[in-house]
Amino acid sequence: MKWFIVFLVACGGGQKAAPKECETGRCLEDIAVIVQTHRPEARACYDNHGQGEAGGRVIINFEIDPAGAVVDASKSVKDNQIDNAEVVACIIDVIKEIKFEASAKGKRTRAYHTFEFAPPRGKS
Repeated sequence: MKWFIVFLVACGGGQKAAPKECETGRCLEDIAVIVQTHRPEARACYDNHGQGEAGGRVIINFEIDPAGAVVDASKSVKDNQIDNAEVVACIIDVIKEIKFEASAKGKRTRAYHTFEFAPPRGKS
């Protein structure tokens, strides 16, 4: 029994690893808040190009450079997303125009955001 306790202590048994800290302004939660301020523009993409869409979601993966500019953005490969190329391209353009906080550590950040759309009222 004594060896078992020593083994657990030596191996960090029972303790969870400390969560990986993210850089202020570069945490997914921080990024989501900024992207949400541009939701009306993304909604306009859906409304203007998604006629006939029954609603759905689009997941956009993107990369932010150290200065805070989006340098790459694309639709996620996950299933069950809106496939309308015009809607997706428009939302990607919205994401690419967003300016995020610069990285104090000079690092790039990979992120994603899920946009959920319902058809305009009175349509389905």
